[in-house]
Amino acid sequence: MADKGPWPQGARAAIALTLDNCGEAADLNRGLWPKDKPIGSHYSITEALPQILALLKKYNILVTYFVEAWSLAHYGEAIANDVAAKGHEVAWHAWQHEAWGKLDEDEERENFKRSFGDEGIGGFIDEGPGKGKVQPYRGFRPPGGIIHGNRTLALCRDYGLGYISPAAEQAALVDFERDGSADSMVILPFRWTGVDAYYYMETFAGLRKLKGATSEEPLGEDVLANIYITTVDEAIEKGEFLSLLFHPFLSNSEPRLQAIEQVLQHLARRRDEGQIWLATCREIEDYVRENPHIVAQDPAWDLASWR
Repeated sequence: MADKGPWPQGARAAIALTLDNCGEAADLNRGLWPKDKPIGSHYSITEALPQILALLKKYNILVTYFVEAWSLAHYGEAIANDVAAKGHEVAWHAWQHEAWGKLDEDEERENFKRSFGDEGIGGFIDEGPGKGKVQPYRGFRPPGGIIHGNRTLALCRDYGLGYISPAAEQAALVDFERDGSADSMVILPFRWTGVDAYYYMETFAGLRKLKGATSEEPLGEDVLANIYITTVDEAIEKGEFLSLLFHPFLSNSEPRLQAIEQVLQHLARRRDEGQIWLATCREIEDYVRENPHIVAQDPAWDLASWR
């Protein structure tokens, strides 16, 4: 290994592998779920997630799983026993995957209140199957990647959050004012080229065009794996933070699971070489707060939208 990097044990880059979405929450929110179809047994949780978790165990990798608070009541056993109890972080992904950038102030406040109250994580960690296994939320990934500036940051701090993972270019520690006092939020962003939906979903055609992809048509698993692996090595060269994102509901085929395994193999290799610190977002937030000089003050917010 060459010169030591700024991350723990001299790693040159910090990588957070993340999962997004739980079950049918997003479809219900958008009115796409058939009214006569039962909820609580979605293939993303019953079929895809167990296979992803098995691969993570194989390579000894922990992830941060951003879960809609609605899902705690419907997939509590899986979230508590299969995810949190195995050491993975459970973080917040809105109540029911509402497009965060489209919420007005009252809707945003209500989403926090419902998600953190007895219907959401509050009741779950106190009385539900998560008791003793799932920790209170520490981080938030806004569906769609866009927040409402200091309004959202202040609410996050009001509810005990220490980091957010929006769409942006670089990790940062952002200072802002809350109730007349100075406060700060750690930004651990994702880039759209590190999101599997960007490659797989037809509805991302406009975003692919905006970001300069080779085609507006969906891109294959090999393209995703190659770009993910390349961006990991670029993060090592730059000494930066990088988040990579997979959706279980999009990981329901053998080629896509093979693409995930390709990425995991590369991450494990770079970790074992000492090149990367592979950690949960909660762990990375703690380190950034102790070492604020290693990140920027401006995350370079990405306000592009896929819908």
